[in-house]
This record gives sequence, C-alpha cells and structure tokens, in this order.
Amino acid sequence: MKKALLALAGLVVVLLVALRMAGDASYWRRYAAELGGFGAEEAANVTQPRLRIAGAPAPVPQASAEAENMLPAALAEARDVSGEQQLYAFIVHRHGHAVLEYFGGAREQIAQVSGGELAALPFALAVGVLADAGRVDLKAALQGIREATRQSTGWRNPWSADARSRFNLRAAPPLLLQDAEGDVANTLSQRVWMPLHADDAWLWGRDDKALRVDCCMVAQVTDWLRLGDLLLGQGTYQGERIVSPDWIRQLLAVDAEGSAHPVWLGEQQPWTGDEPPHARDTYWFDLAQDMRLWLVPRRGIAMLAWGRGDKARDTLIPNIILRGLTDQAPAVTGGGLNELVPGH
Repeated sequence: MKKALLALAGLVVVLLVALRMAGDASYWRRYAAELGGFGAEEAANVTQPRLRIAGAPAPVPQASAEAENMLPAALAEARDVSGEQQLYAFIVHRHGHAVLEYFGGAREQIAQVSGGELAALPFALAVGVLADAGRVDLKAALQGIREATRQSTGWRNPWSADARSRFNLRAAPPLLLQDAEGDVANTLSQRVWMPLHADDAWLWGRDDKALRVDCCMVAQVTDWLRLGDLLLGQGTYQGERIVSPDWIRQLLAVDAEGSAHPVWLGEQQPWTGDEPPHARDTYWFDLAQDMRLWLVPRRGIAMLAWGRGDKARDTLIPNIILRGLTDQAPAVTGGGLNELVPGH
C-alpha cells in the first residue's frame, strides 16, 4: 500500500512540475478559455492584470421601431423567442439607435465581457488615426496590424513556444507608440474609446512593456455594439468621425462574394440554424463561444446575441429582425408573425 501511495504521490509531483513548466495558474486559465471552455463573462474574469482605458460614458440614443422602419411585431417576436431560448441577451441597433434590449438570466447592460474577435479592433482603429493623418504609411499600418495580431498555429500544445507567446504579455506594438498620447491605454482612450462615449474598458497588461492589444480586452456588453455601429457608419459614430471610410474598407476587405474579411482575424466560425442569414452581406464577430455580434451593413443593423452553447450563432432571431424591416424588405402581410417565423 505504501509503495502505491508513494508512486501516486510521485506522479502527482511530476504532473505539477510539468504543468508549472508551461505556466502558472493564470496561464492555464487563459489556455482553457482559448480552448473554448469559457464564455464571454468567464473569459473576462481571467483577464488579469488589467490596465484601464478611460471612457466618457453617454447613453446610446433610443428609437422606436416605427422611427427605424421596423415592424413592432418583429421586435416583439424576437424578444419572445429570446426568452423561449433562454438567451442572456439580445440587443438590436439600427443606424446607431437602440431599438431592442432584451436581458435574461440575471444579466444586465453593465455586465463586463471579453471582446474576443473584436478585442483588437480598438488597436486597429487607433492605428487608422495615424494612417488617415499621413503619419504612418497605409501599407505599413496594415502590415503592422497583421504582425501584431498574427495567430500562431502550434499553441494547442501548452508547452510550446507558440503557446507561451499566445498566453503571455509582451511589449506594445511600435505603431501604437508612434505619436502616442502618453501610454497605450491613454492612446486607445483618446483616439477611440472616449469618442465612442463608452464606459471604462480594460486591457490585459501592466504597462507598455507588458500588455496585449490583440486580445482579451474587457468592456461592458453594450459598449461592444458601439464598435459595430462605428463599422456600419464607415468610421463615424453619432456624427463624429473617428477614422476615414477608406480605413474601414482597408480593415474589412470584401471579396467577390461580398463577404468581409477583417484584416486582424483568420478563419471564423460559421453560422448555425435552419437557414443562412437573410441578408447576403451579413458578417459577424464572436466575442466568445456564447456571444456573437451580427452586422448587416446595407441595412444598418447591429445585433448582439448571448446565450448558452451555440445559440448566439443561430440565425433564427437575427432573421426575424431582418424580415421585419419595412424599408429594405417586402412588407409583411396577412397574419404577420407566420412570415417572420415560419410555422408560428
């Protein structure tokens, strides 16, 4: 018995040493989050230490369904289905105005969540300010963003150099230090976050020598939609120009099929559900496995879905909204809801 216990204890010691050779407890929490085990809230919780990005919060303008040429029945149905599917949140903006905000499961607007695929966008926008002003060459700016956000391929082996690069802090990209407004956090605040009228956000890091701008940014759930509205506004938010339309076009190159390819991202997860998005120009960003921001440029629509499993990637509720537009889609006639949700 003693020999068995000693052997077991030895195995435990070897395992602990092997784990520690890769990284500390925080390293392993970040690794687990990247593997898809954490939702948007949990991923935010492992973002430590943090650097504050100061905001200048102001409410998002509200609008009625009629003012935004949307069927009230569509919004009501989207809210009902969100409840039936037990979503944590489903939020709809059109032309920068909030027209629907559903929260369930004790979630609320001020919940802090990780930015996932959107986390590097403030960095890319801050570089765009320099490119628009001619202080950085356009090609050099885009190449700098690609280099800073390049994802290593061997990170799934937690003991690899790729993994250590992915899950540890590093020095700030040189582009952000060029003509910076003080440190990196203040630069992002002054160039992007304050003009968005967002609340305070957080970078993963300690200072300019140890931080990340390509991942792991944390902000209030509703503030991520402001970035979506900025993209839909071609660089303008609530009448204020933050970057030029040309810079937005550079960041979101569109292929012959009309699909957007963000310069800071690689392959993205597809949609799920019984049918494709109702609008062909729809694209999206996953903030985590349980949260997706849907953007529909030609219709000026931003939708954020948050729910268990892959519910955020399901096209059902976004398509209810898109079919409920009265200015860019045929008006719903007859019973109404059956055309919004077949079989309803």
